Amino acid sequence: MLHMLIELDRVRESRRLDFDFFNPSQEEQITLVKGYTKQILGNLCIKIGTGKTAPRGSYPESGVRIIKVKNVRGSGINWKDQFFISEQFYKSAERKARIQEGDILMLCSAHNKSYIGRVDIVGKFPQEVRDDGDRCLCVGELIIIRANPELIVPEYLITLLRLAVIQEKIRKMVKGQTAHLYPRDLMHLEVVLPPKVIQEEIAQMNLDGEKQYSARIRRAEDDLLSTRRMIKNIILTGTGEDEETTLATAVEEEPGE
Repeated sequence: MLHMLIELDRVRESRRLDFDFFNPSQEEQITLVKGYTKQILGNLCIKIGTGKTAPRGSYPESGVRIIKVKNVRGSGINWKDQFFISEQFYKSAERKARIQEGDILMLCSAHNKSYIGRVDIVGKFPQEVRDDGDRCLCVGELIIIRANPELIVPEYLITLLRLAVIQEKIRKMVKGQTAHLYPRDLMHLEVVLPPKVIQEEIAQMNLDGEKQYSARIRRAEDDLLSTRRMIKNIILTGTGEDEETTLATAVEEEPGE
């Protein structure tokens, strides 16, 4: 068991009593490369604030789209799970909770501290959102981080925020037994700023890596599905032939008969 002695004045100043906040083993110092600078997140963003959650039971079957915690996976926004709010709620929450392409959404409230900091960037809106005038909100359990593109490349910022060392710094800002990350604290997160050209290069490297990852996952899922179909056929018919492959072969041979 690790024991620590912390000066009382430091505890009072921090207003924190949780072990993780003071644990020195959690600290990892970042040494700046020549030509790089540091800046706090709040100075690099146009907006850092939470969305707004609609009252329980007030999510209709259609209306204006809203992004919930379930949609933020940490590997890209999941647009397949669709949630809506009424026109009335949209009007009341638009100023606070409306998101736009290029925004970064970070989970800020959860029962388990380990989920806090999960983050995605809003790429292109789905066509149905575009057809609705790009109207889309997010819930209050998500923080909207709107980077100033003149100061930092948003795609670089999302790459930085996903780094383990930065995620650990974010979790040290979490407060309360039910785990909350507050925008006023997140604003003080230190951000490493390479020159713009390097930010763009890092952003492109990350984008290329994510595309390769997605392609491999799709191939793996297709291979697994094919294998399971073969297993099903072995169990039910005694043959390991894939039904779809057999059918496609039969169609190709038909003209030559």
